[in-house]
Amino acid sequence: MNDKNRKIIEDIKNGLILSCQVKKTDPLYLPEIIEKLVMCGEWGDACGYRIDTPENIAKIRKITNKPIIGLWKINIETEDVFITPTMREVDEVVKAGADIVAVDATDRMNSYGKKAYEIISEIKEKYPDLLILADIRNAQEAREALKMGAHMVAPTLYRFNDNPKSTDSPDFEELARIVEACEGLGLVIMEGKISSPEEAIQSLYLGAHAVVIGSAITRPHLATLRFTSVMNKYKRKIPLKY
Repeated sequence: MNDKNRKIIEDIKNGLILSCQVKKTDPLYLPEIIEKLVMCGEWGDACGYRIDTPENIAKIRKITNKPIIGLWKINIETEDVFITPTMREVDEVVKAGADIVAVDATDRMNSYGKKAYEIISEIKEKYPDLLILADIRNAQEAREALKMGAHMVAPTLYRFNDNPKSTDSPDFEELARIVEACEGLGLVIMEGKISSPEEAIQSLYLGAHAVVIGSAITRPHLATLRFTSVMNKYKRKIPLKY
């Protein structure tokens, strides 16, 4: 591993990686919203950013020197593999200035009849010095991705497991299994429904190298809903006191 990549890995250690991804249907959406969110991250001392699409990666590369995890979601209803699924997307993410490329590294089949994780070998052949983050569902996929040459894994896709424990809260039991399975092979980045500083610290305590946080910070309408969905259940059950 070269000195640049060692520095990137050291720079994100124990830090908060801010995932700045906003849908055009979100109430907060504005043409420059991704840049504004990254500026908030800079102010709040995020250690890096997870950014979708080459266009946004290129914009963010101009305003920060911190590590960028780049990806390109290709949303097709009939496609299970949607995170940087082919080398076409990898090429554009690299060209835009990403330091780390995130790919689906599950054992699901893509539209070309290949297992998603096979892209790791293709990336290593074309970009031998590029850091690869494998988005996986479970410990088995994490271990296989690192054996194939990925440098780090994240349970970003845990909600796509068969009968997931939860799709609304982090699965710390799975994180612990992933950390144990990956010992000596590579790094584990925690991603998936982290919504408080306490949960971020718990992730680090369990062995995560860094923590990715997105919706809890960058999508306030979902943060609002997280509170109201609980509070509204008690709105009429708590007796008034006079």
